[in-house]
Amino acid sequence: MIPKILEKYKSELESHRRDSIIISENELNLLSPDPLDFKTSKYLGYPFIPLTMEYPKDKNGNVLVPTVQINFAEIPKSDLFPEKGILQIFLNQHFNFGKEDCFVQYITEEQLELPCIEDFSFLKDEFYSNNPFKSIYTLNFGKSFSWASATDSQYQFQCEEFDDLSIEEYMWELLDEDEDSYDEFSEFFTGESMGSKIGGYGYFIHGDFRKIENRIKDYILLLQIDGSDEAVYNGEQYVYLHLFISKEDLSNLDFSNVYVDWEVSDN
Repeated sequence: MIPKILEKYKSELESHRRDSIIISENELNLLSPDPLDFKTSKYLGYPFIPLTMEYPKDKNGNVLVPTVQINFAEIPKSDLFPEKGILQIFLNQHFNFGKEDCFVQYITEEQLELPCIEDFSFLKDEFYSNNPFKSIYTLNFGKSFSWASATDSQYQFQCEEFDDLSIEEYMWELLDEDEDSYDEFSEFFTGESMGSKIGGYGYFIHGDFRKIENRIKDYILLLQIDGSDEAVYNGEQYVYLHLFISKEDLSNLDFSNVYVDWEVSDN
C-alpha cells in the first residue's frame, strides 16, 4: 500500500513497478535421498544433469553441491524470463559465501529431452556441512510485482518531500517525526523488496553492489533468495543471495556471465 504521505504520487510510483515472481518454500526435513523428480524446482536434492554433460566440479576436481534448481516451465508466464529450461546453482563443498564458491548453469529445453544422471550416491552428507540449506525444499511460484525498494540502486523514484535526501535518509527522519508514517513508509520501501523472488527489485543488507561495480550497473535482478525467515538459514546468520544478469544475456538464454552476490547478517 502506498504511504499516505506519498498518495499524490500514485501514478509516478506505479510507473516504477516491476513484475516479479514470488518464491515460497516448503521444507521436507530431509537431506537425502531426494524423493522429488530430477526436473522439479527445489533447494538441494538431486539436479537434472544430462548424461552428455560433465557433473560440475571445482578447480580441484571436487564435485559441487546442487543447491538451487529453478525450472522455468513451473513459474508463471513472464515476458522477461524463459518459458522452459532449468537454472541451476551449485556451491563448493567448502562454501564460505565467496563468489568463487558458486557455479551457475542453464539446462536448455533440448537438453531436458536427453537421458540424465540418476545415481547420485557420490553426493555424501558431509558435503553439505557448509551449505546454508540444511534440508530439501520444494518450491512454489506466484506472479506478483515489486512496488519499490529503498536499497535497490535501480529504483529511481524521487519527490520534493525528500528534499535531496535518499529514500533511506528520509525514512529515518520520519522515525523521529511520525512513527506511524515511518511504519507505512518502511513497509512500502523495504518490506516490498524483501522475500525470495525472481525479478523485480531487490533488498540489500549492506548495499546494492551494482552501485560500485560499473560493468553490472545495468544488470537486472535474476534471483533473490531471502534468508531472513529461516528458509535459508545456516544456524547463526541470515543469508541473502542475489543473481544479476544483463537483459541481452537473458534474452539469449546465456547464463555464463551471471553475477553472484552473497550477503550475510547476524540474526
